[in-house]
Amino acid sequence: MTIFTGAISLRPNHALSDDLLAALRANVSRKPDDQRIEASGTGFFVTSVDIGAFGAPGMLRDDSGNITLVAGEPLLPEGESNDRWNRADDLAVLHPRLATGDTGVLQRCRGTYCGLHFSAASGALTLFVDRVGVRPLYLWVGKDVAVFSTALRVLEALPMVRKEFDLRGVAEITTFGFPLSDRTAYLGINMLKSGQLVRIAGGQVTRALYARWDGKLDTSTPHQQTVERAYAEFIKAIRRRHRDHKVAAAFLSGGLDSRVIVGGLHANGSDVYTVNYAPDGSQDQVFAALVAKQLGIHYTQIETNADNVSQGYRKDAVNRWLKETFAGSGGQSPLVWSGDGGSVGLGHVYLTRAIADAMQRGDLEQAISFFTTGVAGGVIKRKMRSAVSGLPMQGVKEELQQIESADGGRRFHIFLMQNDQRRHLARHFEDIDLERIEFQLPFFDADFLESVMRLPNEPLMFHHFYMDWLACFPNALNAIAWQAYPGHVPCELPTPPGLKYQWDEYYDKKMYRQMRHAAARQGMGMLTDANFPGHIVSKPSLAAAVLLTRLGVRDYTYLIRTASVFHQYWKAAR
Repeated sequence: MTIFTGAISLRPNHALSDDLLAALRANVSRKPDDQRIEASGTGFFVTSVDIGAFGAPGMLRDDSGNITLVAGEPLLPEGESNDRWNRADDLAVLHPRLATGDTGVLQRCRGTYCGLHFSAASGALTLFVDRVGVRPLYLWVGKDVAVFSTALRVLEALPMVRKEFDLRGVAEITTFGFPLSDRTAYLGINMLKSGQLVRIAGGQVTRALYARWDGKLDTSTPHQQTVERAYAEFIKAIRRRHRDHKVAAAFLSGGLDSRVIVGGLHANGSDVYTVNYAPDGSQDQVFAALVAKQLGIHYTQIETNADNVSQGYRKDAVNRWLKETFAGSGGQSPLVWSGDGGSVGLGHVYLTRAIADAMQRGDLEQAISFFTTGVAGGVIKRKMRSAVSGLPMQGVKEELQQIESADGGRRFHIFLMQNDQRRHLARHFEDIDLERIEFQLPFFDADFLESVMRLPNEPLMFHHFYMDWLACFPNALNAIAWQAYPGHVPCELPTPPGLKYQWDEYYDKKMYRQMRHAAARQGMGMLTDANFPGHIVSKPSLAAAVLLTRLGVRDYTYLIRTASVFHQYWKAAR
């Protein structure tokens, strides 16, 4: 499956209401012509949509009425020596094991997925996500019914699901772009954590972790051996996903994450078609073209401009590219390979020297202060600032306190993986019914991450381990200049002069001006909305930020963005 949503009664042998079932069917996809694939049992119902990206069914129902359903691909080890193994084969292994209550089988899956198992005999429902939890699964528990969905928008659309504004969750969204832990913007609606399963049986809801990333580290394996092991697991992650396919579609930037995926596919004998989206004259664009030329693979450039800069992954343009490039395949384009997860999972960005040292001293407060200063308080009402500003720091501290490791830096890295990276693609999966693009994500492969996250933190800081790992690839990927992160291992290869660098002035002045004007228009819209959260956001402060941004005196887009998050969820809550 691609998307699924459903409900289970918390009252034994009590049927779900027809109104709820109709609402679930209506909201699972915003494409009216999508075929709904449904299953039900006593007091249970699930409806789903599959865009066909993985080429195999995502649901299995046996003669006893037991149901197992997954979105994404579990990728069990039984398929490693079989290029024709697919999601249906995974389900055939998972289903009988989950039917006996053996959730330990989930620890053996290396893919990116979420799913459920319903037992017809006991009426019990088990919800689960993979070991990182990148593919979201949301749950709301009411008095008589629990509702779940892979898209938050479904729960937002259901009249019976209460949307109570969560000040803490929204404050975290304004600060990080996502809430921490299992929070959302609404009290009572939660997103499953990394490696978590939820069991609903007999009206009771229990939560447990079937896998953890903390604990004992591997400190005895020699460095080069750990590098080679990580390389072997990454190549296996690519081969497991690519199987016997002859063609691959992939993003290709001027950085390293997409480069190693394309290099791995090329070394595996695939005919690789790549697409880059970046401003003209940027390192991102030029270095990507050099990689494509060296490998002799197909390359297309999509210019980033004012029309698409705000759209993640430039999906409208990418969809057009997919349709044009793979028109001869009956309209069925391959999944798109994406380097998401590499910069944090392997490169350890966001983890600075100051943070790592403070964590090693056990000074959580100082480490957190280096990571965030909390909510941008310039538009928050003065009487609310003290209550709101510290909430994100409190959330980080609580998350760190739940992670056990003698290595302070590794604790912080696990925090980033379980929060920043777990939420990294939430927006993508929220809109997948409209955008119709599925990703292959080898950097989120659980076995590959095991080879990295069980190591001491220090060797992986600042892309040091990454560069040793890069040297393992057979196609000289480290012989082409790359766009390096500030403060990380620099690129010392010759670079054409005058190229735009992503962490400097990346776009032209006209685009920055258009972006400021768009933010100012958004601010004006909020100021004239009757449903404005005036008890939290100061209208005079927001009005001043809008005016100064519109006139180009100062760019207060970040303050307008903070106000817009509070406004968005205050309007949606009820």
